[in-house]
Amino acid sequence: MKLFVVRHGETKENKSGMLQGNMDTILDEKGKKQALDLNTTLKNKQIDMVFCSPKKRTLETAILAYPKSDIIFDDRLRSRNHGEFEGKSRTEINLEEYWNIKKNIQYDKAESVGNLLNRIQDFIYDIKQKYQDKNVMIVTHSGVVRILHYYFNGFPEDGNLLGYESTNASLEEYEI
Repeated sequence: MKLFVVRHGETKENKSGMLQGNMDTILDEKGKKQALDLNTTLKNKQIDMVFCSPKKRTLETAILAYPKSDIIFDDRLRSRNHGEFEGKSRTEINLEEYWNIKKNIQYDKAESVGNLLNRIQDFIYDIKQKYQDKNVMIVTHSGVVRILHYYFNGFPEDGNLLGYESTNASLEEYEI
């Protein structure tokens, strides 16, 4: 089974460095172009199923990048719930603590990084059980892409997950 992981295209909030989380933002013009450019790469891939976060920016990316497939929404692919940090600039919070899996800080409203990992592991377990003979594409958010990167490549000893950063409309491939 191959897993194709796509991060949504650029939004104006990405461009400004804002933590979007569960805000339902849309692609900007650059983001639409990024998704269309990704279509050139994806049309040569054998993809059997497309799963998508239920946010507008991921749906737009999925439709533009791979229009020949039905889309299955899965809440487990939504962005990390940033709670009290949603809408804030990335410079306004301590990202090293926020993205440290060993510290796994429990915030008042924001989802812990450990909880994000658990729901992504649950999703991976399900698709491995149900679709082991299929190639699956997911369209999701930067935090989920980050978790998947470390899930497949190993977590750093110090727990700091900031060493990997995806770009808008990036494509990663993993063998399961």
